[in-house]
Amino acid sequence: MGFNAYENRATIDDHGVSFDKVPTEADRVNGVRRITKGWEGVKGEVDGLGGLKLSKPDVEDLFSHVVKEQTHAVIFELVLTKSDFRLDVIVGNATFKQGTVRVPSELEEYRNFLSNLNGWSSSDHNIVPDADWKKWNADNPKAPAKPPTYKDFDEMQKKSKSDADAFRTWTKGQSKHKNVFAEYDKVAKAKDSDPAKQKAVKAVNDALKDYYKSF
Repeated sequence: MGFNAYENRATIDDHGVSFDKVPTEADRVNGVRRITKGWEGVKGEVDGLGGLKLSKPDVEDLFSHVVKEQTHAVIFELVLTKSDFRLDVIVGNATFKQGTVRVPSELEEYRNFLSNLNGWSSSDHNIVPDADWKKWNADNPKAPAKPPTYKDFDEMQKKSKSDADAFRTWTKGQSKHKNVFAEYDKVAKAKDSDPAKQKAVKAVNDALKDYYKSF
């Protein structure tokens, strides 16, 4: 992964389950009903988001953990890490993973992935806030388009001055190739049979191969 992955967590507040008091076994029927309703709301919003495929939790077991953990809440949380995107259901100290997908490893696929999450985000489930999305884009610009492939520099400069100029500029920033055009330009008008010109042309064309590899 040749870019900076974004990480964040976001609770889905509008579908979280909060009991007025810590439930007991006597509250099981109502508690299971409320957790089921919350889950169905979350599933309706999140299933398919970013490629997530959710699996339904054992709601009876979730309620048992509510009682055991002496908590009054069931929290649904989206988690985005460098490697995956998932939905957790949190009950006290217990966490249940109900869907996980690997994040894309290619820059533009990852950009589209984050864009979808940003478009879905809102104040009560802000997994990729607008400000963070803008900053990530600025920190991870699109890779420059690869130029047309020419068989050698002679063909390049005959067909496209802009491509030739861009290549010349690139060599100046490369320690291995920064002097190739200084030598090439000295012998550019010499006969093709001139050994010095042949050497300079070869050096430029070797640099051109590395130039294409940089994209």
